[in-house]
Amino acid sequence: GKTAPRLLQDLLTYDARFEQRAGRNLLTSAPPHFDPQSPPQSAVPSRNCRHTLKRKDEQTHVPQPADEFKEAVIYQVASFCSKCRWHFDVALAHYNDGSKNLPCRKANVQFPLHHFLFDHDDRQDDARTMVFTCSAPQCPAGVQIRVTPPRLDDADIHLLTDLTVLRKRWEDAKRIAGDRADASMARRIDAIDFLNTYLQDSLTPVKGKSRIPLLNRKFLKTFGRDCDAILTKLGFTNAVELDDEGAASEVWHLPTPPTARYPDDVAEPTPTARTLVEDAHYELNTVLLSFEENERSALRRPPTLPTSSNPDLERLLGCTDYEKVAGRATRSTNHEEDHPYYAGLGTVGDFADRLLLFAYHRQVSVDPLNAPYYFEGLHNIAVGRDSELLRTEVAVLESQGCCTRKDVTAAYQYIGIEQKLIGTINDEHIINVFRSRLSDISPVALEETRRNLRVIGHARKSEAILRAASDTIETYEQALSWLDLDATAADDFVRTMFTIKTGDNPANRDTARKAVGIITEHRNSQRLRDFLTNGEMADGEMDVAEAYAILGIDDRTSTLDLQVLASTAEMLKQAQPDSEAKYTEALTLVQNDQKKSTSNQPSRPRHPPATWPVGCSNIGNTCYLNSVLQFLFANKKLREKVLNCEAHMQNLAPEALAKKRVGREAVTRKKVERGQTSFIGPQLPPQALHGSKPPSPADSAMGDDDVKSDTNSMKAMDLTDSAIDTKPEPPSRPPPIPPRPQPTEAAEFQAAEAVARQQDASESINRIFDLISCAFEGDGVLDDDEQDDIIKELFYAHVTIVRMNSETGQETSRASQLQDAITITLTDRTRKLYAALDTEFALDEAEPGVIKYEFIQQSPPVQIIQVRRAQWVEGTNFRDESYVALDKVIYMDRYKDSTKSLSREQLHDLREQKWQLQIKLRELEKRRRILKETEFKVKDDHLSLPTVLEQTAAVVESLANEAAASDAEAMETIEAQANELSNQLRQRAQELHPQIEEVERQMSQLEDEIDNVFAHCKDHPYRLHSIFMHSGNAASGHYWIYIYDFQNNTWRKYNDEYVDECKEEDILKRIEGTNVGVSTGIVYVREDLAEEYTEAVCRHLPYGANGEAEDTEMKDLSDYGDIPVINGVEESTIKAE
Repeated sequence: GKTAPRLLQDLLTYDARFEQRAGRNLLTSAPPHFDPQSPPQSAVPSRNCRHTLKRKDEQTHVPQPADEFKEAVIYQVASFCSKCRWHFDVALAHYNDGSKNLPCRKANVQFPLHHFLFDHDDRQDDARTMVFTCSAPQCPAGVQIRVTPPRLDDADIHLLTDLTVLRKRWEDAKRIAGDRADASMARRIDAIDFLNTYLQDSLTPVKGKSRIPLLNRKFLKTFGRDCDAILTKLGFTNAVELDDEGAASEVWHLPTPPTARYPDDVAEPTPTARTLVEDAHYELNTVLLSFEENERSALRRPPTLPTSSNPDLERLLGCTDYEKVAGRATRSTNHEEDHPYYAGLGTVGDFADRLLLFAYHRQVSVDPLNAPYYFEGLHNIAVGRDSELLRTEVAVLESQGCCTRKDVTAAYQYIGIEQKLIGTINDEHIINVFRSRLSDISPVALEETRRNLRVIGHARKSEAILRAASDTIETYEQALSWLDLDATAADDFVRTMFTIKTGDNPANRDTARKAVGIITEHRNSQRLRDFLTNGEMADGEMDVAEAYAILGIDDRTSTLDLQVLASTAEMLKQAQPDSEAKYTEALTLVQNDQKKSTSNQPSRPRHPPATWPVGCSNIGNTCYLNSVLQFLFANKKLREKVLNCEAHMQNLAPEALAKKRVGREAVTRKKVERGQTSFIGPQLPPQALHGSKPPSPADSAMGDDDVKSDTNSMKAMDLTDSAIDTKPEPPSRPPPIPPRPQPTEAAEFQAAEAVARQQDASESINRIFDLISCAFEGDGVLDDDEQDDIIKELFYAHVTIVRMNSETGQETSRASQLQDAITITLTDRTRKLYAALDTEFALDEAEPGVIKYEFIQQSPPVQIIQVRRAQWVEGTNFRDESYVALDKVIYMDRYKDSTKSLSREQLHDLREQKWQLQIKLRELEKRRRILKETEFKVKDDHLSLPTVLEQTAAVVESLANEAAASDAEAMETIEAQANELSNQLRQRAQELHPQIEEVERQMSQLEDEIDNVFAHCKDHPYRLHSIFMHSGNAASGHYWIYIYDFQNNTWRKYNDEYVDECKEEDILKRIEGTNVGVSTGIVYVREDLAEEYTEAVCRHLPYGANGEAEDTEMKDLSDYGDIPVINGVEESTIKAE
């Protein structure tokens, strides 16, 4: 924003002629931030005209000095510059809508000046109108600045005044008129003088002075025939007339502008033909004054000296007598400039201290993100002026948390966020980065970290960040956020997250208890009250995951002996008789789950083990994870690196982690350890259930056990002997003060599974990618300091985002970013994959006045395409089940910057053809949405317009029947009217159905036309490799994946533990129905790397004496003897299947 004096000063230096070259509009764009480290730059481009504005009396309407501005009256000061001859019409109006009834003025202590914000601009022909509104909450003022180029440009003036041109025109006149031609050529000033006289005569018409014969000696030599365009532009008309003798003669008629109506007859100063003539008259008057006085002798109408419009502009904008600093005059707009900090605050250099403070608070109010810059400017001005008032105010603001850009930059660096990412990340991201560091820093560093987070919170005006910095939790929403929960989380998950939070960082215990307490009171949950009081919770509804945890079973994928399982449960009941019902229920759930497992069904594999992939058991809503793991395992390069992970592990030394960046974040030691332990091989073979020891109770950690469980380690324990003799000891009594719940394996497993329920395949892929990148040493550093590694090499594209001015089409910025997937939207209709991708790479509006497009600078070998199925509209979550048609091979040429066959310019030309077709496509999409998506819903589905009409017809008939039944006399009339209305509604519905079909046909045709634009672009082929599938709805469902085996030319369906061959046509065809399987992720592999980078079958099995692959025999722990164990993994462990 900017105050009225600043707006006026910017108006006096704004030059539309050089705006595009300067890259900014002095009136509407924020001034560039001052950089003390860079060389000083002029705020106004040197070419810009420093305007001397003169008033156009006929178009100006301002109240008298003693009068007030009236509501709903549009006042205007019309001006033109006597140097460049551009026109500037500034209009102001007060519109009181009831709440805006207190204009800014000097007597208003709180708002002594207008503070204007740019709203929008309009273009009409050559004129441009910029609209501003006052930011004061009760001020009704709005301002429009209309900028118009000269009516007579430099070429016109040259044509009228150049001596060479005038001489040639005189020669032409002598050829046309012969002896009747004038004996001397016209003077340079004559055309300006004559034209000025003609225009004045047209404004005050006099009978007999409305026509000029072409053969008039002075007119012919002065204007001839080569000035026709100028005359026509100004409103002159040409005609052929007959004289008294019947001879034809060519004449020019003066313009006939309408009479002046503003402000007496019309309220709004709308430009008319009269405005054009008046403007040209003022320009000609100015040109006349530019001639030497001796040349101005013998003019028909001597020029008048125009009046400055500055006083009227100051009066209009309410800044006639604003308070100024003592001893300082206003800067000359011709020579001197104020310090850039003044422009940043929207002020000028002669502002009094009180007005500077006013401007500062207005700027911060309307633009809080740049508050540090505004505070920095105020602070430096206070020092420069040595003002006690400003120094005092700066000190008060500092005590309230205000800071400079330098402070904010240092705070971001301390937290671990790079400067270039500040504008692209949200508050939640910053809070998560802060919390991720808490477990790795000392208590002393913790307070400094919080202080820096407070600086960021104040800079961003973010209550959420400030709460995180102060660690205060007061509301239910804050409590849920601190525990990383949402409102749908069950009480059991509240307890689980309490355990995880306090286990990761014991210092969080008091805060965690407060969070749980707030949730307890909000939900009025007795179970959570019991947990806070004695560390225990009454049983809720048990699920399979909890049942396994209660019985102490960590590996739910293993086959359990059901008799041993029953014996174990019986021993647990004897040890804790009070929990008999719980163990009985857990036993029943586990037995049923084991019976359903294929591992308990003695049947031979349907395919040879050595040549067929292995499925993954679903251990509780992990179908999405099974699909992701199968996809990653089929990637040969990634699989080999993970299976040989020891050779690539990240060094944990602090100096090795200092510059490691993954996902734009600094990587802590804890993150690396989490990534490295997440894919170290299987644990030891089955424990107690395959031996004799009953597992310890799941909640035994709540007792007074001195042995702390190491849940983050896979270290082996010697259970061979003690497994039989040791009996679990129940806790003696609940402790009076709840201890910190130990993060037992069961609790961690339950927490992990609960988190899993909230994820889908795409989220899981992203998490796994980050884990692998954290765990492995990088292969280098990318441009944005992101670690380069196998994940970036295989899956990440380098995408360039180009931003352009929407009006000029000029490129304003270009930025690159890494992108692990392309996300497409189907917009609730069947589409080809190309069509959906084209939408993502379309030319779109980024923000008002800015458009952008993207292209792929470097394509990855494996291109993941995510399909945005989950949609959230008007508070309703639903799944878009639209079909996307897939090709076996796609060509990524159209999304690249250049190809082998096409240069950057050639490909951009094709891209522009696509954009033009997409404009038509968007118009059809709007029409389709109107026809197919009304405000009426049934089960959260929008009804189409034809359906609404048909149902309305049914309602009309039903109401008519009810009315007829109650009024027998009017029955026939009611039925006749109802039938007529319902028939009309149904007829209209029938007419709309084919309209919808026609719109969709046209859309498909346009998409085909776009394909044809790129039909010859086939330098970058990608082959279809895998398809993630989901059936169900937005809230629940089931995942599986199809993967193509390039080595064996086979499609397989991986559905948890089942892996079956399937036909390609069955995979790619469309299936009708509700909750059917739809693709959520599509993966293509670069054609030349498909067989090298993927391998669906990778089996390493032991072979028997007959040379055939044998199944691995499961053994008890005691059978393993003294096998050496390294970090929980046997050296003899078979490679993962």
